Amino acid sequence: MTFIASVIAKEGIAIVADSFGTTLEHSLNEKTFLDYIAEADDKDNIPIQELIELFEKKPSYTRNYVDKLFRFSKYSAITFTGAIYINGKEIKEIVKSIATAMDTDNDAHNAKELETILTEFCSYLKAEVIEHAQTNNLTPTDLIFSHFNLSTNTPQIYVIKIDAVDKDNFDSEAEDLITFAEQSHLGIVTDGQNNFVERLIFGSLVKKIGTVKDELINHVVDVLELEGDQKDKLIESIRDFEFLKDTVLEDMFSIQFRELSLQEALDLAALLIKIVMDIQVYTEKIPTVGGLIRLAVIHEERGFEWISGHKLVPSNII
Repeated sequence: MTFIASVIAKEGIAIVADSFGTTLEHSLNEKTFLDYIAEADDKDNIPIQELIELFEKKPSYTRNYVDKLFRFSKYSAITFTGAIYINGKEIKEIVKSIATAMDTDNDAHNAKELETILTEFCSYLKAEVIEHAQTNNLTPTDLIFSHFNLSTNTPQIYVIKIDAVDKDNFDSEAEDLITFAEQSHLGIVTDGQNNFVERLIFGSLVKKIGTVKDELINHVVDVLELEGDQKDKLIESIRDFEFLKDTVLEDMFSIQFRELSLQEALDLAALLIKIVMDIQVYTEKIPTVGGLIRLAVIHEERGFEWISGHKLVPSNII
């Protein structure tokens, strides 16, 4: 588990990432087990498979100092959430080797279209995932690619998504194995343990409206037993329902951010991760965001610059 964020400013992008690496293990909650036993019809013959299904994957412990924010080129940086290792290598090692292969410090690299760069980057990443899938499963993994475009003088943020891999049912040609999409229009892009922060920034409806529409359609169709043209008309009407659109947009833009300076963007990025770290103290789950916090910026003229969390500090043991 982790928290990563990129915040767009007038002069560039501010980037933050924690450094906790969380191990997930299957565990069985005592109350869940006792409730199951109490409701079982035959307490002397409990099916093993049903017991196995009671186990849930939950965070069990964390370790610090996992690098999740790194320079890719002079004007690009990458953060990630999800798997720490792919194909036996840390994500940081993979990104570093891809940067070397793509010669990202060459001036010609910065002249390329960003989508061309991302397509090439994802092809290298896909090769690692395919090799990984020969012997191992993989949890869904997201990378936030932050970039300042010199040709258009604009900051850009893309999210690269690596789909979950089941080694026993793996399709290396699946179109959704690795995808990327621009998210610059949002201004603030977060990932990982970002539910609370995302609701704070964009409201709670934006991710649920599709489900609400589908459930509403299914319910009305079932109750009224609609078929054919009537069913199609209802579906079209609900999906284009202006009230729902307006409600979502009103909720999404309840907080409207103005154009930020790079310093303000940096402060906001730090605030967002602090909110997540502070809130988790009051939840039932073990803390999964924290440790060494790394902050960096991509400046429109100077490029990538570390702000904090990148240097060794004196030990406090002695």
